[in-house]
Amino acid sequence: MFGGSTRPLDPEFGPRGRSPIDREVQLDFSNYLRFCVSGAVCASGVHLMVTPLDVIKTKIQTDPKNYPGPISSFQKLVKKQGLGGFFTGWVPTFVGFFFWGGFSYSLTELIRRYLIIYFGTQAQNLEIQIILLSSAVAAFFGSFVLVPFESVRIRSVAQPGYGKNFFDVTSRIVNEEGIESLFSAAPAFLVKEVPFAMAKFTVFTAVTRYLYEAFPAAQEDIQLSLLVSLVGGIFGGALAAVVSNPADATISEMKRSVSDMTPVDAAKSLIDKGGYANLMRGLPMRIALYPIVVSTQFLIYDAIRIYLGVGADDLKVYLDVLGGALQGEGGPA
Repeated sequence: MFGGSTRPLDPEFGPRGRSPIDREVQLDFSNYLRFCVSGAVCASGVHLMVTPLDVIKTKIQTDPKNYPGPISSFQKLVKKQGLGGFFTGWVPTFVGFFFWGGFSYSLTELIRRYLIIYFGTQAQNLEIQIILLSSAVAAFFGSFVLVPFESVRIRSVAQPGYGKNFFDVTSRIVNEEGIESLFSAAPAFLVKEVPFAMAKFTVFTAVTRYLYEAFPAAQEDIQLSLLVSLVGGIFGGALAAVVSNPADATISEMKRSVSDMTPVDAAKSLIDKGGYANLMRGLPMRIALYPIVVSTQFLIYDAIRIYLGVGADDLKVYLDVLGGALQGEGGPA
């Protein structure tokens, strides 16, 4: 997602000669609008694609007696609701992640680039810290964008007859519980989304950096580069799923039915029902789900960015100091 240069390899100096000095350009509103579009399309599209897995995961979390495991849940869902049941709640999923993706991805880019410019030459040594801070802040504010849509999605999946459509479910929740109910899971959402984003970006960056160092040729081959991004996304998604699962299970417990349950009450309820292990309910499905989600999002986000002209190389000014010095045309000797 935040990968290195795709400029041609310099025949004399290799990767270093390819861009001896580069500098981030100042971005304008149109650049961030393209980041926003890239994030919105990749997040909504990928989450819509994996809606069936998300439905099964939510069934396991909200009704473990009737849906104890992935295989039995799949069979029971087909029997009770047909194949259409696998796309229950697809509208809040698509709309929620469209807004969330546009907001979170562009905000992450904004903060990351501001910090890179602020730290100047030290930024390269602070890459992990910058990504951690950028992703954490974006996830914090992005949680408030996504939480009302997730509240509607969970209620739709947990109680299929609760409403006819997205608007019907939303209006019923507001009428019966107040509009604040759509945001009542926000504290748990913060505990879920912030660690998820930090783990996702940090592991992705660490894995891709290691692979590029182990296989330098991947930096010059677009197919190998995409493979590196895919592997980094798989590892990032798997760890992110683990660290955020207790909060995810808590949110599902809160929003599965009408209640005034707080995040703390929901967590205690889960522990009372099945011990601390109950906080990891649904983890196998999330480990299957989020490596697909994260790796595919990284790939699609990068592809759309490049298409829209805001890829990594489009946003840097390359200063050919090395070439100028060799030709005696200026620059340090």
